[in-house]
Amino acid sequence: MSPLVMTAATPVAPAAAPALPGGFSLQQLTDGLKAGLGSVISQSLGSGTLTVTPPPALAKIQAAISKTGNAATGAGFEEALKAAVAQVSPQVAGLLKSDLSAIKPEDAQGLLAGGQDAATKFLQQKIGPTLKEKMLPLVKQAMATSSTAAKAKEMLALAGPFAGLAGNKAVSDLDGYVCDQVLAQSFSLMAKQEAAVRANPALLKDSPLAQKVFAAFKK
Repeated sequence: MSPLVMTAATPVAPAAAPALPGGFSLQQLTDGLKAGLGSVISQSLGSGTLTVTPPPALAKIQAAISKTGNAATGAGFEEALKAAVAQVSPQVAGLLKSDLSAIKPEDAQGLLAGGQDAATKFLQQKIGPTLKEKMLPLVKQAMATSSTAAKAKEMLALAGPFAGLAGNKAVSDLDGYVCDQVLAQSFSLMAKQEAAVRANPALLKDSPLAQKVFAAFKK
């Protein structure tokens, strides 16, 4: 009987990881995506791009008092609201940029390969609630500085029976309303600009890496 011959098992080489588009490393994709989104935020939330209309209840009261010769009071409220939003606009842009850290390397390739506003949607879902918590005190401060609530109360005083409970509630909820409107509009403008830079990565001229990364995923 012949002796058993033991042979060593041939090691199986691990499968090679699939190459990433453009030959980039995962970290480069992540850095390029974040840089590109930073540009998107700057481009979409520039000076004067955010506008908030008055809550429907206050808009009705504004229209009503304008017919009674008190149009200046209504206009004063609208100007105060504009001033508050203008003050908040760069602050929301700064918060959004700092929250880009929510994007991790494991997210980057999927977001770049996703739909035209995939990264904006991801951020809205990921940081939306905490962003509102950070924004609300800033909105309250801006509204106080511009005397927006005080101007709204002036309108209610002039509106008399037209004011009603809806008008009072609109004033008490004014800070939250403006915060919600600013955030919703910020993400909407970001989504449009993200779609624009995906279609034309040359718009990302302030970041060569972002330009190349977005070009590698252009559809």
